[in-house]
Amino acid sequence: MSNQKQIQPQCLSAQLEAVQHEDRRAVLFALRGAEQWRPAAAADDGDLIGEPSIPATLYHQHLPKLAEMGLIEWNRETHRVTRGPEYERLRPLLDFLYEYYDD
Repeated sequence: MSNQKQIQPQCLSAQLEAVQHEDRRAVLFALRGAEQWRPAAAADDGDLIGEPSIPATLYHQHLPKLAEMGLIEWNRETHRVTRGPEYERLRPLLDFLYEYYDD
């Protein structure tokens, strides 16, 4: 018997769906090295990571999708994003993509 973990097909499909869009990847990558993330357009202090321009689809499509998947927790009032309860299950894939994939 192999020492490698078995990945369930539905789990892999969900993980690939989570990282499929570049905006979702950007959020997930930002949370690899930070406790929280908030778009620069919403940031009012210097301790947050963010991007200079934030697409509306991030707020209306991608953040809700990541939150629904349990990968992030998103406070809609403060726009702060933190890792969700399922984030660590995705970390091996994120680490691989971060190391070997160039957007």
